[in-house]
Amino acid sequence: MVEMSGSQNMAGRSTARRRDGRREGPPRPDRYAVRAAGLGMATGLAVVSLLLVMVSVGAYAYFQVFDLILPGVYVGDVPLGGMTAEQAAAELNRVWNTERGLLLSDGERTWYAPPSDFGLALDAAATAQRALDVGHGQGVVSEALQMADGLLNGHAVAPVVTLDEETARAGLERWAEAVNLPPQDATVRLEDGEVVAVPGRPGLTLDVEQTLAVLTADPGLALADGYLPLVLIPVAPRISDASQAVEEARQLLSAPLQITVYDPITDEERSFTAPPEVIAGWLTVEAGEAGLEVAVSEERVAAYLDELDDSLGEGRTLDPVRSIEPIREALRTHTPATLIVSHPPTTYTVQPGDTLTSISWEVGIPYWRILEANPGLEADTLSAGQVLTIPSKDELLPLPIVMGKRIVVSISEQRMWVYENGELIAENVISTGIDRSPTQPGVFQVQTHELSAYAAIWDLTMPHFLGIYEAWPGFMNGFHGLPTLSGGQILWADVLGRPASYGCIILDLDAAEALYNWAEDGVVVEIRE
Repeated sequence: MVEMSGSQNMAGRSTARRRDGRREGPPRPDRYAVRAAGLGMATGLAVVSLLLVMVSVGAYAYFQVFDLILPGVYVGDVPLGGMTAEQAAAELNRVWNTERGLLLSDGERTWYAPPSDFGLALDAAATAQRALDVGHGQGVVSEALQMADGLLNGHAVAPVVTLDEETARAGLERWAEAVNLPPQDATVRLEDGEVVAVPGRPGLTLDVEQTLAVLTADPGLALADGYLPLVLIPVAPRISDASQAVEEARQLLSAPLQITVYDPITDEERSFTAPPEVIAGWLTVEAGEAGLEVAVSEERVAAYLDELDDSLGEGRTLDPVRSIEPIREALRTHTPATLIVSHPPTTYTVQPGDTLTSISWEVGIPYWRILEANPGLEADTLSAGQVLTIPSKDELLPLPIVMGKRIVVSISEQRMWVYENGELIAENVISTGIDRSPTQPGVFQVQTHELSAYAAIWDLTMPHFLGIYEAWPGFMNGFHGLPTLSGGQILWADVLGRPASYGCIILDLDAAEALYNWAEDGVVVEIRE
């Protein structure tokens, strides 16, 4: 039995005495056990270190023996560790040359383009080899240190970039079309019914050579960053202030423009109205001899005419070149504008039994013109299904159209009607061509006036001759009075009302003279079957 005696120590603990008088305290560690534990710990650390060394040596040997890129090696944002050079080249080519785009910017606008547009490319094989060279062929210690550094910190490899300057220049010139911002000349426009001056705005043009210089200075940076800054030069507008032209524009925009669209082939009219706000979109301001002048832009009018085309029906268009002057004149004089419809060429598919003459009659075009429009066409060897080009009917109307006058001829009825402003003013019995030399149906035009024409082939003098179409090149058919032979004999006075001529349209002498004096060159002549 142990007897406890003594007092509490400062820490509040009791000190016990054994019966032999010695103090009793906490047990002391066994020095041999401590030594054993330390030895075990040291042994464990040694084993772990050995294992780490073995793993490191094994990893090192693995990457060296199999010729692999060390871990932690990357190019840009592409990690290549553990890859062969061939695998790395394929991955670099995919990411850098195929998937990566190049951002173009002028500071405000941006575009994206493939680097190949500017002759930029990553040399994937050379870059992969550069990545493989890290930690290879440099001695064991250096290689091991580089491997450890790559694992801890990573190792960035600079890309090998190629630049073809000629391709780059061509690409920049091509992209300039999209990048260039043309200057806007000062102009006028309609705002809330009032004409106001719109100031000019500077433009920008791509400086190809300076941008190329930026690119060639560091092509690797451009490809790595995916960014190409564009060098642009400001371009001042030709006209910066249009205030001088406001009054002139007010005059042009003071009223809507009335437009009459006339088809001389069908004798149809349609009316349209261009309001001031539409007309304002046609106006530009130009520098003239007397200062700034308001002009009507053919290009802008053409866009408006394109819209009208949709309502005219198939096969009808308004030619801007032909229409611009009537519109300009109408705006200057505040009068209606009359625009003449144009007719594009068409096609005809040959049917069984067709001849070139029957086709000519059906489409209203002299057969020789069809031959001209189809080089190599043999008139006697037409085949069903053959597609022919039919010239535009506008070719038969070479002169400016005389509005308000029209002559209509009926071959079947042997009659002629004369109209002025839609009113019938004359009707006459006529004679057209005989079967072996018929009169051509179609829409033509008075083209010539000859007081007395002579046809040597038939020894005929034809009074008051109006030429209207060429039956063949150089041979004009038309209207004329009863012809006379060289001996003074008048022909066909008793056959009017029946085909009698060699293609011309014959009238009695008084009717021929009246028509000759009434129908100026340009009057439309419609000949019906």
